[in-house]
Amino acid sequence: MGDKRNKFSLKQLRERILTGISPALAWAMCVGLFIGIGFGLTSLILIFYKAGVPVTLLAVSIITTVVAVASVIIAGIIAVIKRMRWQLIAVLCFVFILLMTTMHLALYIVPALIGAMVAVYLAIMFATGRIKGLRRPIKWLLALIMTGGGVGAVALLLVLIYPGPALTAADRPEQAQLALPYTIAPIQNVDRDIKRSGLSGEDGILEDPSQPGDYQYSVYYYATPDQKIEPYPDQTTLASVAVDSSFMLSGWSVIRRLQYGFTEDDLPLNGQVWMPEGDGPFPLTLIVHGNHEATDRSDGGYAYLGELLASRGIIAVSVDENFLNSSAFYDLIFFDGLSGENDARALVLLEHLMQWYNWNKTTDHPFYQMVDFENIALIGHSRGGEAVALAAVFADLQHYPDNGRLAFDYPFEIKTVAAIAPVHRQYDPAGLEASLTGVNYLVLHGEHDMDVTSFQGANMYRRTDVSAQGVKAQVWIQYANHGQFNSSWGASDQIGLVNMGFNSRLMMPMEEQQQAAKVFIGAFMEMTLHDREEYRTLFRDFTYGADWLPAAHYVTDYADGNHVMLDNFDDSFDISRSVSGETVYVADGFSRWTMDYLPGKSDNSNRVLILSWTGDDGQGDSVRRPPVFKTKFGPTTVAVGDTLYMSLCAGNDSIASEVSFRVILTDSSGRSVVRSIDDFGGVTVPLAAPIAKPLFADSVTSEPVLQMVAIKTDRFEGLTGNIITMEWIMDRNGESSETTTLYVDDLRIEQYQ
Repeated sequence: MGDKRNKFSLKQLRERILTGISPALAWAMCVGLFIGIGFGLTSLILIFYKAGVPVTLLAVSIITTVVAVASVIIAGIIAVIKRMRWQLIAVLCFVFILLMTTMHLALYIVPALIGAMVAVYLAIMFATGRIKGLRRPIKWLLALIMTGGGVGAVALLLVLIYPGPALTAADRPEQAQLALPYTIAPIQNVDRDIKRSGLSGEDGILEDPSQPGDYQYSVYYYATPDQKIEPYPDQTTLASVAVDSSFMLSGWSVIRRLQYGFTEDDLPLNGQVWMPEGDGPFPLTLIVHGNHEATDRSDGGYAYLGELLASRGIIAVSVDENFLNSSAFYDLIFFDGLSGENDARALVLLEHLMQWYNWNKTTDHPFYQMVDFENIALIGHSRGGEAVALAAVFADLQHYPDNGRLAFDYPFEIKTVAAIAPVHRQYDPAGLEASLTGVNYLVLHGEHDMDVTSFQGANMYRRTDVSAQGVKAQVWIQYANHGQFNSSWGASDQIGLVNMGFNSRLMMPMEEQQQAAKVFIGAFMEMTLHDREEYRTLFRDFTYGADWLPAAHYVTDYADGNHVMLDNFDDSFDISRSVSGETVYVADGFSRWTMDYLPGKSDNSNRVLILSWTGDDGQGDSVRRPPVFKTKFGPTTVAVGDTLYMSLCAGNDSIASEVSFRVILTDSSGRSVVRSIDDFGGVTVPLAAPIAKPLFADSVTSEPVLQMVAIKTDRFEGLTGNIITMEWIMDRNGESSETTTLYVDDLRIEQYQ
């Protein structure tokens, strides 16, 4: 009797233990599977939205998603067989929400969570013996789901938790070595004679543009009345008008209307102002953020720029466009987000300027006659970086390109645009790529950008025409990410758990990244709004700012109205001559000589000249002579004393380690002089940017970024008259058969004055 009672009690105890631990085990496994399946679904949807996801991550995504979907299918079969009504309802809900997810990125968590819970539920039911009467294959499939899902989730968790390598002092160049683009010789693009460079400041040295200026400033706020969410709840605000964006914007959900108290018909104009103290008028700069979670305000993250500009006598306004940002909460019910929001961002910016234009004429307003409307600038980040360029385009038009019923009539022009890590072609006016003419343009991009992973802003840089007047510059910054240009966004460039797949420890600190932004943006605004021409020197050769910039590598390109374009390689398919026919090319010994789009991590609209060569002629025969590329100029095109500018980059680093790149100039008398390309800065090579952890690393970790090289003809001693030809000779050191590629763009001259 005692033995039987003991056995019975042990069996009951075991059943109670199993019954008791089931809920805890279910929730524990649910969390693990949720991470794996949720991350997988996220990746698949990002691929669907063409965001670019590594192949290895795609494989993980497929596996984890199949686990979730298979679990739900099996659950549905069991629910029908066993007449489990609640489980059948859960399966139908999962299918419905999964279908809705394909229309709305923000809902990826819901089917992932349901799929994980169903998988865990089935596994526990199987383990505790509560599912009986099933065939053995189904039982083994359930066991496989439980085991595979658990192991996969744990492995994925370990990878995500692994912090990745940290950025050390050994990774960063010495301050004195900032002139080195990777392993190439120092850049010497301009004459360092202080008098010829036209520098000003104490002892003829450039003044640090990142330092506060001499102006004191006051802070103001303005907002459109009757908003349900007060943009500046603790501040006294000036009243602004509302904007009708209904010709552009659609998809404004009921929740958005209930939450904000307005629709696309009456968008507010909200802004924080840093106003220099004094009589004015002052230049005006609007700063606008990009896309972020709408409930997490973004406009306060540019105070560091607003304070700097105001101290230097420039009115700065951080514009609130948070209501145009994505939100899982606001768009949940209708399973769709806003449409036409990036052109609407541009419209809102122009209406801010229109509001300032009216205030500037209102005698009893605090901003009366404070604005110099001949000097207007826009600074934008991410989607805002594209929006500021679109605003400059719209300001010169009479009608909205996609609907002529919306008339434009802005009594001002945009003089300067600065874009920080901008997106590319999220809005095309009437289906065409936007371009800028006669507008000063600056673009900054970080190598460690985990959101806009490719240098997309370089496309607008190429499409900016400054031939008549103006200046443009692009700056690529090593170790800089996307979010730290905004103090509110910080180190997280992606959504939730996705951030854990990136090597965030390889970024420079936020204060250093913002310091780099202050140097380049501060100098560009001083140059274009205050006519501080000496700052052109910094963009021709960033090493003039070595004492102000964080220790990192920089790649820069530059052009201004003094440059005469000989060939941009965009307007013709004739690789033997420029469009004008005055510049002729001859190539010998190359395995490939063509014009094509510059390769990158994403689509690129910039066409370049491409020269490739190997240790043989492409047919297995050893090349006896080095490849030679000759450019023949018109008889009076280039004179001795002029500067030949071009934008160059290599496809790999063999050009630095295995190739001697010589430049030969020949004058009209037939005399030739040779110099090394390293004497003029060398050729930049792609720098590998391992922004993702090993499991999630893409096979493409770098992309070519064009660097301006200035060949000063007067440094070829002994030449006289005009330059007739320029030859590039690529001597290969050693017997390597590796293919070397050189990308060439924007061949231009600056005449000696």
